[in-house]
Amino acid sequence: MTSTGTALFGSNIGSSSKNLVEFRAGKMKLNGTTVTADKRKGLVYVFQGEDSLMHFCWKDRTTSTVEDDLIIFPDDVEYKAVKQCKTGRVFILKFKNSSRKLFFWMQEPKADKDEELTKKVNDFLNNPPAPGSSGGGLRHLGDQLIGRYEISRGYSFIIVN
Repeated sequence: MTSTGTALFGSNIGSSSKNLVEFRAGKMKLNGTTVTADKRKGLVYVFQGEDSLMHFCWKDRTTSTVEDDLIIFPDDVEYKAVKQCKTGRVFILKFKNSSRKLFFWMQEPKADKDEELTKKVNDFLNNPPAPGSSGGGLRHLGDQLIGRYEISRGYSFIIVN
């Protein structure tokens, strides 16, 4: 039986995890036009809070201290690989309506899942799951789509036949 309780401090990792996606990644510091790696072991994870808001978080894996817990609204950010970096696997969380940028370096041993993880981060942050569901959010349903209506905070819903 899986525990449904939550830890008082930090996030639950493992079978009772509420994280929709998580992976090992370190933070990077931006100084002018130079980005340098913070050598600490880290964990990036995305979860949906009880209030249905999406959270993008970074946690120090050694101390279990959550340093970043950002509430992200749909279509507010883009997470992608930094193609200019040829010496490592660097990613950026870029806010679309501001100049804010956060950089991360992938600490997962293999690069074969990087593209899949990037897609999951973007899908969950920009298309949040419906409250109470465990999958991705509302999606367009092709020819069944009749109308799309915007509601508060950029969420949308779809009416189908």
